[in-house]
Amino acid sequence: MDVKLDKGTVVARHTHPGIESTYLMEGSIEVPIEGRETKVYKAGEAIQIPPETPHAGGKPATENVHLMVNYIVEKGKPLATFV
Repeated sequence: MDVKLDKGTVVARHTHPGIESTYLMEGSIEVPIEGRETKVYKAGEAIQIPPETPHAGGKPATENVHLMVNYIVEKGKPLATFV
């Protein structure tokens, strides 16, 4: 999934029923992931989030962000659940 977030966008806390793998193509974004230290990810870095792990965008992005996101989710399950 090709995802573009405008500067100032906030991503609500949510989970996925499967693995999320994300590659940052442009910009940087803070991502709080439950059970991990909050980190700012930058262009060229990747994030992998285990199934059912709450996470969100942290502070609003200070620049536009471009992500390539892949989800491995069982057919018929919702892609995301907001918590």
